[in-house]
Amino acid sequence: MNKFTQYLSVLLLAFGLQSPLFAQHPTPIDMLYQPLDDFFRFSGAGGGSLYGLFKPSGAASGILSLDGNFNLKEKVEKAKRKINTLSVNFKIHPFINTLIESGDSMDVRRFAFQDNDFRMQFGARLTRLKENEKMPNFGFKSFAQGFVDLIVVPYQVANSVNATQNKGFTTLSFNAGGKFGIITKFMDGNFGITANPQIDMLFILDGGDSKALEEVTIRNVSTTVLDAMPRSARGYVAGGLKIEIPLNDFMISFDIRRYFKLGSGAELEGLTNNTLFSIGGIAMGSIFKNRSKKKDKPKDR
Repeated sequence: MNKFTQYLSVLLLAFGLQSPLFAQHPTPIDMLYQPLDDFFRFSGAGGGSLYGLFKPSGAASGILSLDGNFNLKEKVEKAKRKINTLSVNFKIHPFINTLIESGDSMDVRRFAFQDNDFRMQFGARLTRLKENEKMPNFGFKSFAQGFVDLIVVPYQVANSVNATQNKGFTTLSFNAGGKFGIITKFMDGNFGITANPQIDMLFILDGGDSKALEEVTIRNVSTTVLDAMPRSARGYVAGGLKIEIPLNDFMISFDIRRYFKLGSGAELEGLTNNTLFSIGGIAMGSIFKNRSKKKDKPKDR
């Protein structure tokens, strides 16, 4: 890692200590660029979002990630090398603060951009990577990827006006979509840009007649106010587009989403009445990686 990359990584890690994390935690770019050689990593990461600068801290940096690549197929046709891989990952954020004070008026955008504001995440990516065999020194590669992510965040409510009923809730997010982009060599490392159309489903799991969600998203809460409020819907779906720009060990992302409620219940103000937009950053560092020895490439057919 050169000095420029080190400097930006330190900035992003410091940024993550000030705000929640709202940039999708990516597969390390080296694993995407060289999926057969760089096939396993244990990494740490931290980052932040633009609007998080103006909000109380909701989390601290300290994500731990396991990523693995599995080779499904490799071939060369018409001077084009094509590699199909299956990537799986497991991430945990042990230091995230999920204790919410009653009446804090929590920003509901935290539910939307949970990509790194999570307790646990499970993901899989099916990737087809292409490169031109006639220009191996150019280092230019294109890829298409399908992905799915399951994200879990448990919240607890502190000082509830109804501690028996409003103990807390768990958000369960299911995100699926595609990534289409290019990666190449840049500044002694790798640089890329991707466009990621996706569908995001969000479910609030609280059971019974709990109004813990309503209690933490309004100010001046009281038993009387809660009793008078309609219960918000517990299911939502969104369409969105994310642009990611990874460079070596850090990434900047731009994310836009539009949510709609599913089933009965009231609209959740701040989530379904606006198109949501976020700018985020992530800095990553490998704690351990396992690389295979170089093998002969398959011959052109």
